[in-house]
Amino acid sequence: MLTFQPMEPTAEPDRPRIPRSLEAREALRTYLEAAAHDVPPAVGEPPPGLAGYLAHADLPFSRRLLRHIRESGLGEVEVYKRAHVDRKLFSKIRSDPAYQPRKTTVVAFALALRLSPDQTAALLESAGYALSRSAPFDLIVRFFLERKVYDILQVNDALYEFGQPLLNA
Repeated sequence: MLTFQPMEPTAEPDRPRIPRSLEAREALRTYLEAAAHDVPPAVGEPPPGLAGYLAHADLPFSRRLLRHIRESGLGEVEVYKRAHVDRKLFSKIRSDPAYQPRKTTVVAFALALRLSPDQTAALLESAGYALSRSAPFDLIVRFFLERKVYDILQVNDALYEFGQPLLNA
């Protein structure tokens, strides 16, 4: 018959061995300190200076649009009707600074407000868009802005003729 004999307890296998000599401890301390400098930042930790950089962000689209409306002297209702935007969408833009409108909506507001090409570019940029010098839609819009033609129906006619998306039709 076999009998079970308990073993004498030895060093715990799960624990790392701690160096006993002073030299070994000092070498380990130096190694750990050097390794601490090479550790990349934790996942999700923003790089230094990012918060300050974000603090200097420009106005979001909705705030920039409302500022242009105030500066124009026009009423909000008149502007959103000129832009062929319904009250519900305008209310959403007005109440949500993070709202992301379509590019055609931003262009329609620029025309309704009779903005210059530079002002239009700034309004588009605040919504995350730009007018390129190669896309037909963008070139047609530029054409009318540079000639100070702000009639959305005329712009839409040209867009339609060239098979481009219409402004809030």
